[in-house]
Amino acid sequence: MGLRFRKSISLIPGVRLNFSKSGMSVSSGVPGFRKTINTKGQVTTTVGIPGTGLYYVDTKKAGNKQSSRNRNDQTPASSEHSQPDASYVPPVTEACAYNSGNQDVNIHKTTAKQVDVNTLKSIHKTADDTIDWTEILVSPSAPDNSYNQQMWSYYYSVAPDVLRGDIDTYLKLIYEVNPLDDLLDYGTNFEFGTDDSDVIEVEFTVNSEVLSQAQHIMRKADYNDLLQDFICSLSIRIARDMFALLPINHTIVHTVMNNQTILSVDFDKCSLSKVKFGFIDPSDTVLKYKHNMIFNSDDGFSEVCRI
Repeated sequence: MGLRFRKSISLIPGVRLNFSKSGMSVSSGVPGFRKTINTKGQVTTTVGIPGTGLYYVDTKKAGNKQSSRNRNDQTPASSEHSQPDASYVPPVTEACAYNSGNQDVNIHKTTAKQVDVNTLKSIHKTADDTIDWTEILVSPSAPDNSYNQQMWSYYYSVAPDVLRGDIDTYLKLIYEVNPLDDLLDYGTNFEFGTDDSDVIEVEFTVNSEVLSQAQHIMRKADYNDLLQDFICSLSIRIARDMFALLPINHTIVHTVMNNQTILSVDFDKCSLSKVKFGFIDPSDTVLKYKHNMIFNSDDGFSEVCRI
């Protein structure tokens, strides 16, 4: 059966972001042929004749996920490790399950939670450890017991395709590893897409509910400044995690709030790797990159076009 989307947005030639009541998905391909993978593991192939409106849709279930990855996993990493910020509060998730075909799949549902101001402005200070794909390519087994052998074996199996820039493997890796799962208290509806092996685009909807208490007790201008720092900090963190997972040089982050794009920023890996994340103002840092953002303390954010 076909996958029906509520909304589909063209990002760049060959890639679209798709929204549905059942979840998020990303699709990429060429005119007449497109593949989509969503968060429930459905792979949809669409074949059509451009310009005619005629198409055929086939949906199948992807293989089981290997495992998930977060900062607490002993995954392959570079020699430099990020240190958790002292004010960091881990996301709280509530486990639930749904039945998908012939098997039960565990998912996580975020619960409402208030987070202190310092944490909201410090999300960028921690990030996943960087995967050295070249090291993994030549090492079928993990170097020692400090690494998760199951994850190492999975990375080893996909390393050749990752290093040659296979976009389908990128998207599958994102689905399997869930690099942004630990950010689900701060944002939802994460979408990933690209038609360039050097770039990944990420769209997400900001969860402003984590600031609801602050909104009631802070002056409007102070609250808007906090909101800007929160969104910019989260955007930087997303870019850091994507650079840690994939051998790409650009991460473009689109932030959505109230169904409007309020920030679109293109982070480049080279300059971001030189940032001292423990000493920056996240809003000022975003301004140093190619971006679209209209903001002032009195009115907050305005809608912008995407990069």
